[in-house]
Formats: sequence, C-alpha cells, structure tokens
Amino acid sequence: MSNLSANEKKVPDRKRALLLCPEHLGHRWDVVKLLFIDKTTAGIQLKNEPFTASHILNDFAKLPDEARRLMNRLTSEKVDEEMEKADLAYTKLRTDISFEEHSKRLSIKYFYDIFFSLKPYFPLIKFYSQSLKSNGNYFTATVRFSAFKPTLSFSLKKLKDGFYIETIVQIDDVTASLTDFKRSHFLLESNHEFFLLALKDYRTLEWMGDQKYITKSESNVKQTLVTLEQDYKVDRNNVFHKKNISAQPVNRIFLSELNNAFLMLTPQWLYEGIMVEGAYKPYFDTIAGGDEICIERNKEAEQHLINTIVALHPNFANQRNGYYYVSFADAQKKQWFLKTYHNLLQQEIELTGMDMLNHFRYSPDKIETKHSIESNEGNKLMINMEVSFGKEKLHMGELQKMILAGQKAVLLKDGSLGILNDEWMQQYGTLIRHGKMSKDGVEVSKFIALTLNHTSEERAIFTSVVREEWWAKWLQWQTADTPVYAVPATIKATLRPYQQKGFEWLTLLSEIGAGGCLADDMGLGKTLQTITFLVRYHEEKQGQFHLIVAPSSLLYNWQNELQKFAPHLNTIVHHGAARNADTLFEGNYHVIITSYGTLRSDAAVLLAAQYGLAVIDESHNIKNPAAQITNVVQQLNAQVRVALSGTPVVNNTFDLYSQLTFSVPGMFGSREFFKREYADAIDRFQDEDKIKALQKLTGPFILRRTKEQVAPDLPEKTESILWCKMSREQQDLYNEIQEQVKGNVFTDIKTNGFSKSKFAVMQGIMKLRQICNSPMLLPEDERDNATKSVKTEVLLAELSNILKGHKALVFSQFASMLHLLSAECTKQGIDHFHFDGQTPIARRAEMVKEFQQEDCKTNLFLISLKAGNTGLTLTAAEYVFLFDPYWNRATEQQAIDRTHRIGQQKSVFAYKIICKNTIEEKIIHLQNRKQKIADELVGEDDGFIKSLTEEDLQFLFS
Repeated sequence: MSNLSANEKKVPDRKRALLLCPEHLGHRWDVVKLLFIDKTTAGIQLKNEPFTASHILNDFAKLPDEARRLMNRLTSEKVDEEMEKADLAYTKLRTDISFEEHSKRLSIKYFYDIFFSLKPYFPLIKFYSQSLKSNGNYFTATVRFSAFKPTLSFSLKKLKDGFYIETIVQIDDVTASLTDFKRSHFLLESNHEFFLLALKDYRTLEWMGDQKYITKSESNVKQTLVTLEQDYKVDRNNVFHKKNISAQPVNRIFLSELNNAFLMLTPQWLYEGIMVEGAYKPYFDTIAGGDEICIERNKEAEQHLINTIVALHPNFANQRNGYYYVSFADAQKKQWFLKTYHNLLQQEIELTGMDMLNHFRYSPDKIETKHSIESNEGNKLMINMEVSFGKEKLHMGELQKMILAGQKAVLLKDGSLGILNDEWMQQYGTLIRHGKMSKDGVEVSKFIALTLNHTSEERAIFTSVVREEWWAKWLQWQTADTPVYAVPATIKATLRPYQQKGFEWLTLLSEIGAGGCLADDMGLGKTLQTITFLVRYHEEKQGQFHLIVAPSSLLYNWQNELQKFAPHLNTIVHHGAARNADTLFEGNYHVIITSYGTLRSDAAVLLAAQYGLAVIDESHNIKNPAAQITNVVQQLNAQVRVALSGTPVVNNTFDLYSQLTFSVPGMFGSREFFKREYADAIDRFQDEDKIKALQKLTGPFILRRTKEQVAPDLPEKTESILWCKMSREQQDLYNEIQEQVKGNVFTDIKTNGFSKSKFAVMQGIMKLRQICNSPMLLPEDERDNATKSVKTEVLLAELSNILKGHKALVFSQFASMLHLLSAECTKQGIDHFHFDGQTPIARRAEMVKEFQQEDCKTNLFLISLKAGNTGLTLTAAEYVFLFDPYWNRATEQQAIDRTHRIGQQKSVFAYKIICKNTIEEKIIHLQNRKQKIADELVGEDDGFIKSLTEEDLQFLFS
C-alpha cells in the first residue's frame, strides 16, 4: 500500500492502530506500520503507511512516557538507523556466519527486546496483524497480546519411519502441541492472540528446525534429547530400552554448609559412576550419556553408610531428613571433624564438596612438595615424597583418596582446608592417581616421567631415570625434521619421512625400556617400521630371540616381509600340526613368528623363554582383559614390547587398557582403576577432562597417523554403494522368512528375556542376510523355487567390464557364498584366486604373491572377510567389492585397505553391494554408532549384537 496524502489524513471517522507484520521480523523492514481504519458508506477500509516518530506525538500521546520511548524504537527511522550501525559493525567481526544470517539474528534480537519491554503496555495499544495467506493475498485482522508466558516441553515418539520429537506448549494450565500455533520467530499465534516466547525457547526451536522426524538414527536422536534435557522437561515415553544397573555402590559423603552456620553431611552412592542420593527406593531412574538408566539400589549397602554416619555424632541419631548436620563450633570441638575425616577415608568412604565450603577456614599456607628417587628397579620407581602445608605433612594414602574422589582440598589438623591448586594438580595429580602409596612416598611406573610437566629443577630429579641426553633426542624427535637415528644399512628399503619417525619413536622408547602401540592407519607400513626397529635393536643386542605374535592369516606375510626387508635375519613360523615346541629354541633363528592360538597352546614353552623384542600384531585381539589369550600375552617375558593395530579402539575406551598394559606394564594401574577413572567417565559421560587426561597419559605411548596426514600422495579412494533390487521370487522368499524370523525372535524374547535371546537374534539376522546374498545359501526345503541371486548378477556384470584390464578383490563374510561365486566364475571362464579360513596359510601366501606379480593374468581374488581383511598387501588390485555389509565399519575399511595402502599407484574404487529395502540397508544406518569414541581417542560382530536393543531389532526386522 502506498503512503497517504495530506487530504486523506483528514478523514473524520478514522481510527489508528499499529499493524504488525510477523513474517518481517527477521527482515528488518516494515515490521510495524501505522494502520488507518476508515468507516465509510462502502464499509470499513484499511490503509497503512510507515510508522514514524510524528505518529507517536500525534496518535499515541496519551500513552505513558516509557511506552512511547519503546514505540519510538519501532519507527522506520530508528530501525534503519540501528540496523545501519549493525551492518557497519559486521565488517569488523571475525565470524564465519554469513551477512544474511548475522542480519537476521540482530533483527530478531532487536525486535524481541522491544516487544518484551512493551509487554506491560500491550493492553493500552490497539494492534492489527497482517499475514500472508496461501493464495498470495494478505489478511488483516485485529489481534491481542496475551499476558501469559508460554513454556516449552518435549515428547518423544517412535513412528515407523523415524523418531518424532513433539514440542508441547503450556500456557497457564492449558497444554497444546506447537503445531496448533502459527509461529513467526518468537511469536506464537492462535485465534488472533499472540504469545511471546522466551528468547531461549525461540532459539531452541530454530536449532531443532522444521523437521518433525529428527533422524532415523537412535544415536542422533539421543544426542538431540541430551541437549534438550539440559533446559527442558522431556518425556521419553519409554521409547528406548532402559539400561539396568545392578552393582555394589561406592559410598560417598557430600559436605556442604547450611545457613552459614552448620556443616552438613549428605550420604550418596555411586552406581557405576552414577550418583544416587535421598530416601531409599528399590529403583532409581535417570538419564546419563543420552541413555535411560534404571539402577537397582542396594538397600543393605546404603543402610550401612547411613548407620556409619549416624554413629559419627550424638546429634545425628535424631536427624531424619536424609542429611546430617552439626554446628561449626561442634565440628571443631575436640577435633571432631578432623578425626571423622580420617576415619571415613580409612573406611574407603569418599568425601566430596570440601573445595566448595565457603565458611570453613582455608589454610593461609601454600602447598609444598619435596621428592627424590629412593630406588629405580626394573620399570618401577620408589619416590620419597613429602607434601605439606606449612609445618603439617600430609598422609599420602589419604591425599590419594581425596584426589581420586575429585577433590581439590584436604583437611588439616588445625581444622582449616588446604587447597590443591590447579598448577599442583597438573604437575602431580597423574603421578599420585597412578601410584601405590606408602607412608613416605609413592611407587609408580618410571615411564610416568614422560607424561609430567617438568621444570628444570624437576628434570634433575628424574635424571637417574631418564638421562638428559635422551630428553634432548626426545625433544628433537618432536620438533625437528632432522633424523635422530640412521636407518640400519641392512634394511633393504627406503623409508618415507613418517615411517622414519615411527622407527625412531620405537627406538627412543626402547632406550628407556618402554614399548608402545603403533596405531597408524591401515596401509601406512607398520610392518616395515617395526622391522626396521627390530633390526636396529637386534644389531645393538646380539644373541637374543625376538617374538612376533599375529593372527594366523598373517604369519607368512610377516615372514615374507622380513625376508624382503631384512634377509640377514633367520625366521621361523611356529604354527601348524608339524611344529615342535621342544626344539624351537635350539635352531639358529633370530625371529620366531607364531599365532595367538599357538601361543596359547604352547604357553608352557613360549612363556618360559626370554625375548629381546615381543611384537603383537592386530593387538586389538587382546582388548578383553578377562580373556585367556590376554592373560597369556601379558606374561611374555620381553625387554621391549610393541603392539600394532590400525584400530586400537574397537568398541569403547576400555579396549585400550590391555594393549597399553602389554606395551607399558604397570603404567595404567589395575583394570578396575582404569575402568572407573577413565573408561566409564569417557564412554558413559563423555567427560572432556578425562578425555584430555587420558590423551596426555597415553600420548607418549601411542603413535597414530592417518593417511590424510602423512600420505597425501596416496591415490584417491572412492567408496560407493551398488544398490540391488531383488527379483520377485527372491523378494517373496525374503518377506516370508522375515515374518517367520520376526515372530520367532520376539516370541523368544518374550519367553526368555532380551539378554538370553541374543543367539536367536543372531541366527535370525544371519538368515535374512544370507537370502540377500543368495537363496542358494538356505537349505533346499526352505528356498522354494528361488535360486537366482541379484547380487551375483550385479557383481558379474561389473566384473565383465573391469577384469579386461584391471584387478579386483571380492570379500564376503560367508565362505559358502564365496564357493557359489567361485563356481559361477568357473562356469563363465573367469580365472580367479580364492581363499577362506580353511585354506592353508602357506597356500594363501603363495596366491597373494602370484596375484601381486605384474605378469599374472588372474585378475580376480575371492577372499573371506575374516580370513583376509588384515595384514595382506594386494596393491595390484584397483577395485574392491564388499559382497555383504559387515557389522563393523572398521573391519570393512581394513578389507578395502588391502589395496589402498603404500605402494598403490592407482585410484582405488570400493563398492558395497546392498539389497534395497532389506536388513542390509538398515545395518548401514546402525553402523555409525561406535565411530565417535574410536575417532576421539586414537568392532566386532559380537560387540555389535550385544549393543542392540529391542528398538533396534524392531527397526531391523521392519
């Protein structure tokens, strides 16, 4: 509408109001205009013009001064002035948001502040609203602003095609869905009434976006819920399967102050790191790390703590509020609190909250620490340590307990609190956490020295442990490009710069008796780096045996690589029925290569020997500390131990424990300590401080480089999915079996419970995956007339275009599927190699060697995923086909990296062959779950199955 002339403004029967255009709130212009309502013989006519300061003087003079001041900020002149200033300021900002987004945010904030302040004056101002209808026309109507403030909550729902988070709006005592309102930024409208959202609520709704279905991924929707639950009530409606915890609680007492006059003791219990307090109830429901958790409380254990507290002071017997309090004066009388403090620590009861007490007296003395090395035997250090405040020397055992409880204050004999400041904690916290306390000091792994922040004075104390010359080389390795060590002349290879660094890292650690975990990406040459280090170590310390433990499929690969890069070393593969453990150490061998299974079988002989260097390849094989093979490997008697793995973290942080304990014995404490101090805090609560602490602790002993970091010259790798649509016969068979499996699985769960039905689940999923591969994998009486496999047809069509001039690898989890593919290839005259878990190790090595030769005319290799996904070098191939999706993405990447590794000169193309609208497609959606932990800190099919919930199964079988 155009501006009005002077004559038009003299219309006698005219009313004036403010015209609000909510859609313009994010665009600055014409958010508020002046509206003229004229009554004529033809009816009511509406006209408008820009809202100016003169209108306030002429038409709103009766409003309170504050209301008119605020309205002045809505005038077109003032809005233009303020926004022009903001535009000029944008050019000076260091921001990565666009000008449009920046402008929108400023506009919203500007108008929100005005409307919020105008709220008390809304009843005095006549408002109309102009909104755009779906047909393109504008609709104008009188509106009012409500005095009630809307509040938000959220409700989670699980529908067939995703997770739906509904926004619930409560106004006074009435609740409704957000979909019942029209939202224009921070304004909600219903029946011509506007409600003003809080700015935080508006930003939350903007963050959530307009998508009702947040995601099909359970992990993603949980992450969204965790964010919402920080500020809002969220009803999860039992959508997710609750995790049950039944454990012995850790007793804890929280200290606080009541009315600045009383010391208050509140009993608390930690169930696997989750705090519970208050009156006893059989179960405690909470949310942690995005998961709904049900804790079965231990009444007897909790009552024992309460009885212990009640016995501490006569006043406590009559206090029944769930907490216990004593006056500051009584707490100091006869050193009651001091005696209670030591008594509780001796009973292994944690004390927390001391560092937050404000009226208890703090010690004026600063913490002082004296220490010296008493003994240095093997990998252990005994450090005489004295920690004191003024003249008072602390009890080291009690100091450790307070630090493990997360406290930064200790109680002194005069009743004051000594503060463990951040600088001191950073310097000594790790040492004390990981030490074994005695009266006068602490026993620790000597390798803890590598993790401490050393001043020149402290460096001198550790000189007897780590020589100054070594520190200089360590610093050179970290900061300079010049080599620290020369590659042995007997190595028949030229190392890349990062491989030189890896060899030097292993050598540096070995010089102080430590080992490490080399965790480079697959294909970056961990084997070559290790062999180079082995040769140097062997040349310096002649006359020792060295041991390499690897999966059976890699034994001859290791032998071939040793013969290739270090032919002067004599090797023996100790494996198979013909081996003789009794005469093993009588031969003229330098390196013994054996498998994990053989090591376990021949433990009596192999563990009795002394080795110079012990290497475990694919070290995630010992990630389970309770496994028998882990126990055997940890007993190896070697001067230096090295672990190799491209995926040291498979399922969770705890996977690191056994691998690092093998490499650096005694460094990381007991498994219970590591689980509580690091693994649970990181995996369950995503504790950023614990992640940083563990990274600092493990940093010197884990070396991980990615291909992107160190091998930018490695050819490009392209990963794609070949989608397949099953024939009608194959699809009908799949649908029929799916219904059978679904019924059987959920009947079994209903009868035996979810945890006891995992085997039935695994069998059901396996059968559906087999049908996707080929109906021929099912028994004849189960497959009806379905015999054709769409995947086989798609694969052979792709191979017909590839094999004329290129080589390809085909991986499948099912050995029987490989036999079907082999038979089909033979039928069509396609020459190929083929091995699985039943193929002798030596024969596998022969096939790999022949396939790699340039003049080999056999361009296709069929390989079992488990038998051949690690260690092998097959860089002659450019194409990789994963015939069936595997549970764990890292395992799939390992298979692809058989060819995408150092030595590859051509681009690599990798394809997953997936049947559309089947369980295979859904497995891909669930593969994202475990990726975050592995990426931050540095899985197997069984781990994947164990992680499934009933909701996951509903999704997989839907």
